[in-house]
Amino acid sequence: MANRLSLNEKVMPFVKELMNNEQLLKVHVTKINGATIIDCGLEAEGSIKAGLLFTKITLGGMGDVQILFPTDAKQSPFPVVQVMTSHPVLATLGCQAASWNINKEGFFGMASGPGRVLAQKPSKIFKKINYTEENKTAVLCIESATYPSEEVIDYLAKKCAVQKENLYLLLIKTASIVEYIQMAARAIELGMFRLVEQLNYPKEHILYALGAGRIPPFIAEEERSNDRINNALIYGTELYLIIRSEPEDDIEKLVEKMISKASENYGKRFLTVFNEAGGTFENFDLSLLAPTEVIINDSRTGKLFQAGEINLKQLKD
Repeated sequence: MANRLSLNEKVMPFVKELMNNEQLLKVHVTKINGATIIDCGLEAEGSIKAGLLFTKITLGGMGDVQILFPTDAKQSPFPVVQVMTSHPVLATLGCQAASWNINKEGFFGMASGPGRVLAQKPSKIFKKINYTEENKTAVLCIESATYPSEEVIDYLAKKCAVQKENLYLLLIKTASIVEYIQMAARAIELGMFRLVEQLNYPKEHILYALGAGRIPPFIAEEERSNDRINNALIYGTELYLIIRSEPEDDIEKLVEKMISKASENYGKRFLTVFNEAGGTFENFDLSLLAPTEVIINDSRTGKLFQAGEINLKQLKD
């Protein structure tokens, strides 16, 4: 991608909206070692609107996000988070993926957002998508159980190559309403991870994406929230892609490989598979973390290819 999009600047209006409406959005703004900390759901309560803003920030400002009331509440009583983007690879693999694992000075966190572009974390992803930026401002969205220390602020500012005064960190924990919303918004990310990282499909052929994910019933408990949120990704996400194929591409086979049902662990709850993997993603079957249903529109042929379906039984269990 030749043109740089200044992603950290693009999300600043959303950051400022959070900062200027602490009481209304149920967030808390403070300073640590010069950096601005916006607690969106770690110790603060958070809110639905904060969840939408947080999600837009994770996407680097490249996605439209909305929450829809369930159309058939008796059959599927789950609100739906819908995301649309014309930059599916960069918005998700380059920004939204919480793939920067921070382990520094006793602080543990998973970072997403456009600050990852500045830090080029993880480097293998940015080598694959071939995108870099420099900016005076860095914005990171971090899921953690604690606030970062001054030493962690120093580390993050250095990695993003910004002054600490220009570093903005949005914090949440798993059992927060903001986390439930922003995780349900990851259908496109799941598809891009499966398609580009695991199946090595050329990113240049992926043009546009629409995704939808269910918000499971909220519970203020960390382990059960982790299970419900990820289970909803596996069994309650839909992805619509517009691509431009090459004549030799077998899109019918490709769409079948993209769905979570292609995993040998399909049918199990997330937490069961996670515990079987020793409680770590290093040994986790990542093919299970894929969209439940995928529709591909091939713009070269005008054909549609479809696989998978929403698994309401798993969502309701």
